[in-house]
Amino acid sequence: MSGRLVELSSLGAADVEAVRAIYEGAFPDELLAPFEDLLVDRMLVYLAGEDGVEREDGRGVPVGLALVRDLVDAAPAGRGDTGWTFLRYFAAGRRGQGIGSALWAELTDRLRAEGRTRLVWDVEDPDEPGLAAHLVEEHRRRIVFYERLGGRLRPVRDYLPPHDDGHAPRLLLMDQPLLPPGAGPEEVGLRELVETVYALRYGVPADDPVVRRTLAASGLV
Repeated sequence: MSGRLVELSSLGAADVEAVRAIYEGAFPDELLAPFEDLLVDRMLVYLAGEDGVEREDGRGVPVGLALVRDLVDAAPAGRGDTGWTFLRYFAAGRRGQGIGSALWAELTDRLRAEGRTRLVWDVEDPDEPGLAAHLVEEHRRRIVFYERLGGRLRPVRDYLPPHDDGHAPRLLLMDQPLLPPGAGPEEVGLRELVETVYALRYGVPADDPVVRRTLAASGLV
């Protein structure tokens, strides 16, 4: 699918509502934060022709979205900008039409061009006890989708970051380096990855018992 990635702020009211509908239709209610609360982060919207037909303005219509946050340590003695970006939400308006793959390619190309070195995100664990069969399949399919596009499922256990909506499903951690080998920073250690995500995405410091539990379960202490 051919399209392009734009900032949500560049869209008119009708397109913003279309993006809201994609977001609210892509996730169960318990995983949804209020749409307006998302706007503290950067929302990128994928525009493409609808059913192969472009609009009169040539821009296409919203068919997917990615909500991202650069991981920056603003503490006086902190690391500053890590060069990493955290993916909070990723959604395609329709499945089976190549929208997700096209959006992923546009997103990673955009971040790479901006000098970002790593994309990090979490996914629901398909092995969480008590999940309905359709959710197990959906979570596994999502992991396979990301792996097919270059994502890596990291060997992190007992990863339980807090969530803005209070819902705490069992999660797994994935990442994707954005620079080719030899073109950027060396591969980071798993402990650094875990501690950075907890601290800069979720505000949980490295000495918190939750972080120590994750590190211990993952054989990192």
